[in-house]
Amino acid sequence: MKRVNGFTLIELMIVVAIIGILASVSLPAYQTYTIKAHMAEPMTYAGNIKQSITEYYAHNLAFPKDNQEAGLPQADKLMTNKIESVTVENGAFHIKIGNAAPQVLRGQYLTFRPVVVDGSPTSPISWLCGYDQAYKGLTAIGENKTDVSQEFLSGDCRG
Repeated sequence: MKRVNGFTLIELMIVVAIIGILASVSLPAYQTYTIKAHMAEPMTYAGNIKQSITEYYAHNLAFPKDNQEAGLPQADKLMTNKIESVTVENGAFHIKIGNAAPQVLRGQYLTFRPVVVDGSPTSPISWLCGYDQAYKGLTAIGENKTDVSQEFLSGDCRG
């Protein structure tokens, strides 16, 4: 009797089952990752807005109430491929995600709030992103309107 080298049907079925399991586990993680990647543009764009608000604070030791006071264009004029608008409210600013962003992110907000040192108005300010909270001795300025799911935010915005 001649012996044939190769795989049996059972061995091939086991390999296919293992590949199927790996694919079913990795696909949802990949989809979350791709949505999370779309949040890079709002995070980068926020640097421009932070600069304007920080400069206003350095000159006035107070935070701007709105876009005009911060020296920025109207909310609907601050836009990119993934940002629909940016609104400044009492020092904080809210980025409304839209345009070419994935459907799950459209119409949601990501808020950035300035943080000041209690009792020291001349100390440099820092910033909180999304759900992050201020530590003891610091006060966050403005309202947090973030409603983007935490799974799509970077670690420093999750709180």
